Amino acid sequence: MKHIQFLVLLFLFSGMSLFSYAQHYKIAVDIENLGDSTVYLGYYYGDKQFAKDTITLDKNGKGAFTGNDTLSRGVYFVLVPGNMFFEIVIDEDQDFSVSSKYNGNAGDLTKHLKSKGSSEMDLYLDYQQFMSKQSNLAISLRDRLKSEKDEVKKKVLTDSLNILHEQVKAKWTTIESKHPSSIIASILLCNKEIEIPEPPKDDNGVIIDSMFQYKYYKAHYFDYVNFTDQRLLFTQFYHPKIERYFEKLIIPAPDTVIKESKMILDKVKDNEEMFKYTLQFLFNKYNNSNIMGMDKAFVFFAENYYLNGVAHWADSTWLKKVEDRVREIKPNLIGNKAPEIKLLAFDDSFVSLHLVQAEYTVLFFYEPTCGHCKKTTPKMKALYEKYWEKGVEVIAIYTQVDKEEWSKFIKDQKLEEWINAWDPYHQSNFRYYYDVRSTPSIYLLDKDKNIIGKRIDVETLEKILEDKLGK
Repeated sequence: MKHIQFLVLLFLFSGMSLFSYAQHYKIAVDIENLGDSTVYLGYYYGDKQFAKDTITLDKNGKGAFTGNDTLSRGVYFVLVPGNMFFEIVIDEDQDFSVSSKYNGNAGDLTKHLKSKGSSEMDLYLDYQQFMSKQSNLAISLRDRLKSEKDEVKKKVLTDSLNILHEQVKAKWTTIESKHPSSIIASILLCNKEIEIPEPPKDDNGVIIDSMFQYKYYKAHYFDYVNFTDQRLLFTQFYHPKIERYFEKLIIPAPDTVIKESKMILDKVKDNEEMFKYTLQFLFNKYNNSNIMGMDKAFVFFAENYYLNGVAHWADSTWLKKVEDRVREIKPNLIGNKAPEIKLLAFDDSFVSLHLVQAEYTVLFFYEPTCGHCKKTTPKMKALYEKYWEKGVEVIAIYTQVDKEEWSKFIKDQKLEEWINAWDPYHQSNFRYYYDVRSTPSIYLLDKDKNIIGKRIDVETLEKILEDKLGK
């Protein structure tokens, strides 16, 4: 499905005028020791960074980023020579100044950073500098702890680290309670870890549910995320929060992905920009997945959000491609009953897929001149010889119309024991039902002709058979 180009970038810039509280922006910059230098104003969006503005500071290191539009509220950064930067936040106040000192050290840019004219920036800067101080103290204590041999002194150092941690937690609590609508409060809540209780135990102290803590963590993972605050899109924290959930906390199976995606999309449905970004992220993620059967999730997103008009911003030309692709893959989703196809055998007798009696049926679409087919066919023959006594049947479907070529291939490869079939009059429509765009293409069906594997290689086919037959 990689041939479909999902136009994520089309939507990135449509939201750059959100929260228009002012008619323009002006961010004055004064960086000591950085005269006559080019600096950039950049911003975060999801998991990417983009440049918004560029200026050249005067000989005294002064300049200003200005524009006649307003900036989306979120976290920005000022990039200076040497690929170093310091962060600023932009909210309702879009006319303010920042100053710092450049000495070739990235950390010092934040250490010397000051702001004027933005209460949101003052709060963010206070937090940045507090955390920088705490971090430096913690690093020093940990270094000393590593080399300390005396147990009493080690305890003192450990207690000091715990005090630093409690001070950080107290700082978080203060910001969350006194400045609940600030960007930094929303960021802190987005990153706030869940406190997981001990698992329940029976009267003998044995854990009742070994999965309790995982299930609790998963159920409460998003407790503190404000899904109506689209400023989070313009930080580096929302995307990894969502991605981690889908990468680490759920089973990568189509039905699970569909269930969990619906849950997340229901959470963000009240904010169009959050909904738009989250839907695009999930849609692209699972459209590009290499996991077998994930095209079921693709169909879910397409039918429930894009093709029904919910994603009203989507381009009509692109939607037509999505609609066409859904039509191509929907008949052959894993779990579906394999569509019936009636073909001709080599002796011109009829072959009906649904009348083939076998515990497992392999559909092997191939053409003799295909290089990959030439390499795959001997492997398929070896697999057949290994498993035919266990009820595995192969229907080898020649996709072309040259009977002489077909006959020679069957003879050369010694494939007479297979069910060899073709469709010289193009009546079965097998290319449509089984999305045969290239060869070889392999499907695995169970005894009821339900699809349990599709577009797989012989090695994967054997692993699935081993698993099924083992059970």
